Amino acid sequence: MSSGGIAGATFDVGTPDARTRSIWLTQMVLAASVVTISVLVLALQPVLFARWNYALGTLAIIVISVGALAVPWSRLPANAVLVLPFADTVAIGFMASNTDLRFSYLWVFPVMWVGMHFGGIVLAAMLATVGAILLVDSALSPSSASALRILIVLLSLTFIGITAHLALRRTRALRRLLRRQAGRLTVTLDRRSNQERRTTEILNGVDTGVAQLSVDGQVLTVNDAYARLYGLDPLEPMLPAGSVEYTARRGMPVPLSERPFVRAARGETFIDASVWLFTREGEWRALSITAKRLGTSGDEAPTVLLLVHDVTAIAEAQREREQITAMASHELKHPLTVMIGNAELALEMDTLEPRTRQRFEAIVNASERMLTMTNSMLSLARKGFTGREDVDDIDLRQILVDSVQSFRPTAAANEVQLDLRIDEPLPVIADGFRLRQVVDNIVSNAIKYTPRDGRVQIIGSIASDSVSLTVRDTGIGIAADDLPNIMTPYFRTAEAKQKAGGTGLGLGISHEIVSAHGGSLTIDSEAGVGTTVAVQLPRSGDAGRRTSTKAHS
Repeated sequence: MSSGGIAGATFDVGTPDARTRSIWLTQMVLAASVVTISVLVLALQPVLFARWNYALGTLAIIVISVGALAVPWSRLPANAVLVLPFADTVAIGFMASNTDLRFSYLWVFPVMWVGMHFGGIVLAAMLATVGAILLVDSALSPSSASALRILIVLLSLTFIGITAHLALRRTRALRRLLRRQAGRLTVTLDRRSNQERRTTEILNGVDTGVAQLSVDGQVLTVNDAYARLYGLDPLEPMLPAGSVEYTARRGMPVPLSERPFVRAARGETFIDASVWLFTREGEWRALSITAKRLGTSGDEAPTVLLLVHDVTAIAEAQREREQITAMASHELKHPLTVMIGNAELALEMDTLEPRTRQRFEAIVNASERMLTMTNSMLSLARKGFTGREDVDDIDLRQILVDSVQSFRPTAAANEVQLDLRIDEPLPVIADGFRLRQVVDNIVSNAIKYTPRDGRVQIIGSIASDSVSLTVRDTGIGIAADDLPNIMTPYFRTAEAKQKAGGTGLGLGISHEIVSAHGGSLTIDSEAGVGTTVAVQLPRSGDAGRRTSTKAHS
């Protein structure tokens, strides 16, 4: 035999197909049973081996089993395997012939083999073979119970064969059914995936922000418009948002419990809730937000759909219209007042002719009506366009509480412990909007760059002339070489780029805001240990004195 033939034979034996493995397993079960019986017979009744028929049958089973292992069944027709069960039947006949120990039950193995893998004709042939062997054995060893023995053995084997045949047919039918069901499920899954993909493409193609929330506040999906507005990562929508909601343009942050997202997560539904959003790019966006509960079917959990409309253009147009109205009303008020005054002076003259006096009175009446209309327009314009001072007397503690509360879900999702320690009010005169921006930047960075099981501490305290804010984390830290550049716009360390996304603008902007309030922002950090950010702001009394001094200087 050539080397190629040897290699091929080795491959076939080493890697049998499923059919070959099934043949080996079935035959080896019978061989193992016969060998076990032979060992028991040898130990308890060795004289049985002196009978040629028993020894021949046992040896035949072993030879047939060895041959089954050597034959390349994958190359032979499917019916070729029938040689094995029929040969086993004859061998078992030799073992069972003319012995006190009836080994007829071993015929169960070939009968079940044929019944499970072949049709009724082959099963009938197998039963006929067994019947013929029993008839020959009865003829050679006649007895009064021979006929009954033949009948009982054939009936038992027939029932066993038919049961095995029907069980296999049911199994095959069930397998075909499961295969068809699996195919249908695959088609349904592909169709559902395509529908979801098309729905996502449609949602990402509209300008309205769309977010789907579960009843426990988890973000299930957001479209691109929503992610852009709130500065979210579409793949990780639960990470901190880069935008903050305010009650008005340059107003105070919306309380956590009143934010549209939180209200929707509580199951509330509302229409056209108005908020102002300060985006990560430093732009103000006016939003109109609607929350609708989605219908459920079957076992689906209820969800809430949040629709966010950017109405900045409408709000700006309204603001400009109100400004124009206020300006026009103000400008008309002065000439009308002059006209009324001069007309009333003219009416005081005694030399006026009646017709002229009548004309001046008509001018006064018309001017007064116009002045009333102008004052009404100016009043309405002022109601719709009210401003506020850049700085107010505020408590920094409330800003810290609101900011930390807004970041607690993010910290919990990242498994970061968030601690806030404030024992007393922190009075400052400042722009609340800008200070909230500073606090959000510092706390967000601390959480973002702190690994799991880390800790972020926010401590507020007050001294004789200043208010202190300290944010300390156990994060990745900043190398000593990078620390001098950390306030530089767009600068980010290599470790920060690997840990999370960002623009590198937050700390620089925070430093400028704190400096504009007459305070200081310092950073102390060690790579791999953590970072401490300290903010010092003048107390409200000192801030007021400094503002007054600047105003008079």
